[in-house]
Amino acid sequence: MNDSKIRAFGVDNADTYWQERESVGRTSEKRVHLFIRELVFKYTKPPGNVLICGVGDGHEYRLCAERIDTWGVEMSQYAIDQYEFDTDKIINADLNNGIPEFPVKFNAITVSMVLHWLDDPEQFLIGAKSSLEPNGCLVVIIPNITYYRYRLGFLMGHFPPISPSHKNFQTSSEVEQMFLRAGFNIVERSASKNAMKTRMWPRLFATDIGYVLKPE
Repeated sequence: MNDSKIRAFGVDNADTYWQERESVGRTSEKRVHLFIRELVFKYTKPPGNVLICGVGDGHEYRLCAERIDTWGVEMSQYAIDQYEFDTDKIINADLNNGIPEFPVKFNAITVSMVLHWLDDPEQFLIGAKSSLEPNGCLVVIIPNITYYRYRLGFLMGHFPPISPSHKNFQTSSEVEQMFLRAGFNIVERSASKNAMKTRMWPRLFATDIGYVLKPE
């Protein structure tokens, strides 16, 4: 008898999710955190405000706060309690309900590895426009489910090693169409890895793809 566990998607409890990540050492700083900082600093000059949607392990927030006034939204109170920096500007909230009210508008809003957690990512993007300053931007990072090794795996009948915390799965082409429907222009498409082939063809060679979006 095959006793393999049936794959289930989504997260029932955000606190449990982060406790489990912490227990297996999956909360360290990674290349993608530095990549996000690079994009934020490229499009937001001090003084400026940035909102981190999904503070998560806290590295993205900490890195952006080195130069820019940084705010955040995080679903897990447990994660917030672990941060070794001031959390007064972080709201514990579910982004499925949209971005909470803040006393400022933002020059940049980062949405890194978050859209696939949401029930309605397109509606979230539409709502995010009201939290931006004029000429503000979204910095969005998505997992690339059409990465070339994943494509080869599909041919062999293997599901890609993507976290089952995802509620929805979209290809980069589908995500880009969603950006347009939500009223954004794609200003930049890039990847965290510096290899030339990855930067030139992120849809094929990047495990994650970064976008800078501005409202039409």
